[in-house]
Amino acid sequence: MQKIVFLHIVLFFMRCFYLFIEKLMPKNKRIALFFLTEKVFFDNSKYLFEYMRGKNDFNSILFTSNKKLYKQLQEKFPGEIVYALSLKGFFLFLRSKHVIISYGISAAAFAPYYLHQKCKNIIYLGHGTPMKKMALQTPVWRKYGKRKQLQGYSYMVGSSPLEQIIHAAGFDIDMNNVWVTGLPRNDYLTDQLKLNTDLLLKNPFLDRKIILYAPTWREEGHKTHFFPFEDFDGDKLAKFLEEEDAYILVRGHKEDIKRKSVQKTHDFFAIERVIKADQDRFEDVYELLPYIDILVTDYSSLWIDYLLLDRPIVFLPYDLEEYSQYKGFFIDFEENSPGAKSESQKAFITNLKRYFDQPQTHAKWRKKIRDMYHTYQDNGSCERVYNELRKLNN
Repeated sequence: MQKIVFLHIVLFFMRCFYLFIEKLMPKNKRIALFFLTEKVFFDNSKYLFEYMRGKNDFNSILFTSNKKLYKQLQEKFPGEIVYALSLKGFFLFLRSKHVIISYGISAAAFAPYYLHQKCKNIIYLGHGTPMKKMALQTPVWRKYGKRKQLQGYSYMVGSSPLEQIIHAAGFDIDMNNVWVTGLPRNDYLTDQLKLNTDLLLKNPFLDRKIILYAPTWREEGHKTHFFPFEDFDGDKLAKFLEEEDAYILVRGHKEDIKRKSVQKTHDFFAIERVIKADQDRFEDVYELLPYIDILVTDYSSLWIDYLLLDRPIVFLPYDLEEYSQYKGFFIDFEENSPGAKSESQKAFITNLKRYFDQPQTHAKWRKKIRDMYHTYQDNGSCERVYNELRKLNN
């Protein structure tokens, strides 16, 4: 208890120090500081940075405290990345007016730095188009009393008016400050000229029929259960994949991998055509998605972006009731998840077979939900976000 009290005192004085110094330091509106909190360079920050680095009216700079990532990006973007835990990084942070982030809804994610909307424009690009409740709206967040730790944002990015509502409720932000621009990473999905052919060279099986199995992370409840079928039969699954000349790529959520929170009741990786597809093999899942013929998931927001490719989705909502209780949805899951639901392996294989043979099955349903979630379905999201940033300097 004493350690917690001491920590809060330290954080209080740190915040006071930052606010005092920030007020004294002149701000440079031309600096767009991409604050990276992850160990890899991916998602919306990656795509927006690569777009904006060619624009002369902003000096786009990557900012990370991860030494390994810093060295990797220094080779790729020399002079465009700064190590956060350095004197240069400290003064750069203080001079920056615009801070752009994709990951980190807790203020602790940016330690030892402190971000405050009174001093900077803090733009949250996010990392998921939600149908689930977020942040302050979730029972999990309220249960652990995290409201005081929630990072405040000046502006957020979304793909639709629905997302404006969800973000406003979850992050206590004015709806008008949620920009409906589309997500920068989705420009990659809607521009096939940007296809990463290196993936195919390194993984030649990608020219076969490919199923990506990517469930969400469960903060509470039971661990993630892959292939959650009572009638699971590895031999039958292997036979089906062989007959279809298909592969299943299994990609756990990064938090599942980090915390090893996976309920593995079946040795599914023993099946020849079931392949592990984590970040070590496919760092950026958005570069992988154009190669995917069918997406299998439960409640991961990945399927909402995948709608832009107009390809089939199979849902495995085996713990829907439990998940709804501790996470919750803004809209009805069954009605608004456009794809077959599989409660058994037999049904799972049947649904996969049907989608392989008739990929336009449920196309109208997918379009209805796609139009609800994506106001823009072109490759102009980066440009729209960039234009909103320019307006802040007017």
